[in-house]
This record gives sequence, C-alpha cells and structure tokens, in this order.
Amino acid sequence: MSKPTPANGASHHTAETFRPLLKALSLAASVNAQSGEPNHPTGTSTISHTQLEHILQHLADPNFTSSRENHAQIGSALTCLKFCRLDIQAETFALAAKIFLDCCLDVYVPPLDKENEEYAPSASTAKPVEYRGTLDLVGTGGDGKDTFNVSTTAAMVAAGVKGVRVCKHGAKASSSTSGSADLLMSLGIPLLSLPASQLPSVLRKSKFSFLFAQLYHPALAPLGPIRRSLGFPTIFNVLGPLINPAKPERCILGVHSYYLGRIFAEALAKRGTQRAWIVCGQEGLDEISPAGKTDVWELNNGQISEFTVDPSDFGIPSHPLEHVGSYSADENAAIVLKMFSTKDVATLPAEPLAQSVPVDPAAFLDFAPETLVHVRSLPSIPRGVRLQAVKDYTLLQTAALLYVGSYADTLKQATALAKQSIESGGALRAMETFRDESNLSIARNELDQLERAKSPQQKDAVKDARKSIEESVRNQDQYSYLPEIRQDAAVGTDD
Repeated sequence: MSKPTPANGASHHTAETFRPLLKALSLAASVNAQSGEPNHPTGTSTISHTQLEHILQHLADPNFTSSRENHAQIGSALTCLKFCRLDIQAETFALAAKIFLDCCLDVYVPPLDKENEEYAPSASTAKPVEYRGTLDLVGTGGDGKDTFNVSTTAAMVAAGVKGVRVCKHGAKASSSTSGSADLLMSLGIPLLSLPASQLPSVLRKSKFSFLFAQLYHPALAPLGPIRRSLGFPTIFNVLGPLINPAKPERCILGVHSYYLGRIFAEALAKRGTQRAWIVCGQEGLDEISPAGKTDVWELNNGQISEFTVDPSDFGIPSHPLEHVGSYSADENAAIVLKMFSTKDVATLPAEPLAQSVPVDPAAFLDFAPETLVHVRSLPSIPRGVRLQAVKDYTLLQTAALLYVGSYADTLKQATALAKQSIESGGALRAMETFRDESNLSIARNELDQLERAKSPQQKDAVKDARKSIEESVRNQDQYSYLPEIRQDAAVGTDD
C-alpha cells in the first residue's frame, strides 16, 4: 500500500501560483453589469483545460489546502467554479476524478482464493460469467428523500450471487438519517478500524467490501472545514461516485437531478468506464424509483443512450416513496437482517407493521455465531415499516447492477438472481464474510503491532491509537476525512 503523493509538484503549489488561476476563474464567473447574466455561462470561454487542471491540482494538494492562509483563495475558487457552472461540466468531473484518484490510497483487488470455484458454470446463474471485475452501486446523495439504505443493502445482495464482486465506495450520512457507513457499522462491520493496507487480505476471501471514503481520500481532508463554512454544495458534494479507489469498470451511479445524468455519463466515458447506468428517479431520487419512472443514461463501450425504466420492467410492483423511508442506522440494520434471513421473501408483510417486531434470533441458527450475537443487540423493527416495499426497492437496485455487470440478459432474469441471493442466504453470507474477515485482519494487524512494540507504554499506545481514530470518525460529518490508520502510528514514529 503506497502512501499517496500530492498532485504534480506539491512544493510549487502556493498562493502566488494560485493567484493568477483564481483571477482567470473569477473573470469566467463574472456577470454582465446591466443584465446580471453570466458573461460566460459555462466558464469555458475563458478557462483553458490546462488552467482547470492546475486549479484542481492545487485543490488536491494538502500542502496547499491545509494552510489557513490559503483558505480564502480556496473558498473563492469553489464559489467561482459554481458561479460559472464549471462544477457541473463532464470535463471538470473527469479531470477532478483523475487527479483525486491519483492522490487517494491505492486499492489492489486480488483474485479470490476460490476463484475457479466462484466462476465455474452453475445452474444458479442465468448465464456464464462474462465480467470478473468489481462493481459499484452509489449515489451522489443530496436528493433530500431520506429513503432506506438501499444501495448498500443491494450491494450485499448482488455480492451474494455467484461470480459477483462488489467494492462499494461510500461515507457517513449527508442528507439522510443513515448513511452507508452508518448502516454497516450497525451491522457490526468494523469500518473504522480496518486500515486500507489490510484490505487486500480481506478481498481475497470476501466478495463484498466497503471502502470508507473518509479513510481513503486524505487529499480531501483539509477541504472539509472550507466546504462546511461555505454552506452550499460544491463539486465535492457529487464527486464521490467517480473516485472509488477500487476503480470498478462497471457501476450504477445515481444522481439527484436530471441535468447531471448525461454529464456523469460523459465523465465516466472520459474516465474509461466500460459499462454503467446513471439513474435518476423522476421524483428527484438518486436511485431507481420504486414509485414510477426512472431516467437512465446507459454507457456501453463509449456509447451513451437514454431511456426510462419503471418497476414493471423488473417484474416488480410499484410502491410510493413514503413506503421506503429510512429509520435510524440500527433500525435499518434490523430490517436488513430480517430480510436477509427470510427464506421466502414473498412472505414478508405487505402491510405496515402494526407494532414493532424484534428480529428473531432463531432465524440465524444456520449462520455465523457472531451474527446471532449481534442480532440480540439490535432494536426491534419499528411499527409502520413496510417490509415488502423495502424488499422490492432493494431488488430493483440489485437487478440493475447485475444487469450492468452482464450476469443476466434481462432485468427480470436479474431480479430472479437477486431474489435467490436473499432466499438462499447468499446475501447474508456476503455481509458476514466481510465482517468476519475484517475482524480477523484487524486482530492480526494489532497483534503484529503489539509484537513490534518494545515497551509497555508503546503497547498501550497501540490500543489507544485505534480507539482515538474510531472516536474521531464517529464525531465527524460527511465533509471530514482521515488519513489511513497506519501500522506504525502508535509505536514511536512520527508518521
């Protein structure tokens, strides 16, 4: 695992080198004194590709962005990018994604230990495995709909299908009650303690993984306070789906606004993504809508096509958005485990629960003992939850991901695979494997640190370091990022 290096010559990124770039950017954002209209609506009339690249390289350089003396310039630049609409251009997204991926912690995805078994022909799959890379299912957030953690749940369901690997990228909640990371931590997955350097050992065993953005993008850390103080969305609020460190070649990407659909499709094309769906529910949902039509921009080998889908295309009934609302992270975790332990999902109640319902530990006797222990710590599923609607909402997203991954020829075939993943226990085992392998990796890492520690004080520091980082991440918001939890962080070094 290599330490990320600042973009293009960090020592040359200073207030003096940024000043002329900021001046050009401010001119691009200027308005006509009489009409009040932007002189250059897209900013492209005055900002060259090279200037834009240098601006973004400054913003990706922690040596530049961490200096408080530069914060006024950085805030001005983010404001100008918004005013001249450069922050919603495909070229800007593609360029920013390249630069920030160059700065993130590298993720190596090794072959599975049982690769031959995983990709062997099987009667359970609709077709032979064509794509053996990783998938991602992620939304920009910011849609304000506060629906159930469906993309994270669907990612685990997809990974329960034979031949499918999912490396999901996400963070803590921004516009919702429970974010991706919040849900997974409520499921007992130790995201805060898993260093990026330990991930490859987990990925050899686990078909599902989650890359906690706050730990993989140290270049974004100094920008957090600036973005928070601005009080309005910037390019970084929607850049996340494009900067998955695992660099999956196929994905589902949800956007909250129609105008972003083609922009993101073009950005993914420029980045070299092989196949993707960019989706926007017509209610302004950054997922495939369970209620009605969803606009889709499909990228397939460089070609972009636009069409709409609705639940009937998947063989699934529609449900109003209010039937798939989010609860607390712990309550959502209880819902996930209830769904994942149901052997016939058609038996899940269609009507809202008349009273809160505890998750039954007896349903988990065939699974890992750790899951049974964790089930007992979760709250009951709240009164009013519509489990059938949540299940269908999950199947929609999972089926689309399996279709984009070429694991099924039709959306209805993909839906059948997703349903089978839940009913066979594959989805729950995908979650369990990631949790258990992460815990094993963390234990091995801590044991190694303790063995290298030379004094009782250093041994105590090893234990305290992990607790400190965990507490720091818990107290941070979606703007906050941390560098990798390093093996030598608490054994007397200055790194």
